[in-house]
Parts: sequence; C-alpha cells; structure tokens
Amino acid sequence: MTSAGSQIKGVADNNPQLQHHFELVKEIIAGQDMLSRVPEEYLVFSFQHLEDLVKFAYFAGFIQLGEARQFLLLPKEAMKPRLRQWYEEIREKGCWLC
Repeated sequence: MTSAGSQIKGVADNNPQLQHHFELVKEIIAGQDMLSRVPEEYLVFSFQHLEDLVKFAYFAGFIQLGEARQFLLLPKEAMKPRLRQWYEEIREKGCWLC
C-alpha cells in the first residue's frame, strides 16, 4: 500500500461513515448469499477489511466501480491506481471467489 493509503487507513479506522459503509457492503454480499465465502476475520471492521470486502463485491459483480469508490470515500483519481493494485493482487493471490 502506498504512503497515501497508509494515511487513509490510519484516519479511516475510526471513521463512523466508513464503519457504516462496511455494514452496507456486508449486507450487499449477504444479499447475494455469498457472505459465507468471506473469511471470518474480514467480518470485523477495519479500513483494510472494508477495502477487501469492496474489492470482493466489485469483482463478484455486486457493485459498480463508482459504488466501490463511494464506499471507500476516495476521490475519483485515487481509484484508477487502486483498481490496478486490486487486479495485481488477484492475479498473484487469487480471491475468495476462486
């Protein structure tokens, strides 16, 4: 993660709006009957877990890229490099859908 990402994470872990978005994304995933695919430790809020749930929901087709950006409270220009990073991570490590 970049230093900007680290700065976001430090502030975000205490952000009630992000905590709310975390619950919303879990509901979206649960509504698709896919919450059982999420490792249990990711069901506890942190910014990193929110990002991982958003990434899962995006790649599973449950949300659009704009929604992913909104859930993470990121500016539009911050999503392009993050999306590239997500693709690389999935190429290297796989994903919960695999």
